[in-house]
Amino acid sequence: MKRVLWETYFDTSVTRKMGRRVKKDFPSHKLFDILKSMSLTYSVFEAKYPKSPAKTVKKIEVEWEGSKEELIKKIVSSSASVS
Repeated sequence: MKRVLWETYFDTSVTRKMGRRVKKDFPSHKLFDILKSMSLTYSVFEAKYPKSPAKTVKKIEVEWEGSKEELIKKIVSSSASVS
């Protein structure tokens, strides 16, 4: 099943109200390295984020059988192992 993740979820310059879903110390510049290290199949597209439609961001479609929240938690926990 495909889960949609928006780059904004991991952008530490964005407030939680505007869509950030990780802590401020998350290494957002390493997001794609983290996804690769987890051996996840994903596709990246440019799209308008619904909460700020004037801004174009990356929309990431990830093959994942669990919930989106589980995926985000797994990405956060895997971020410690990526150097």
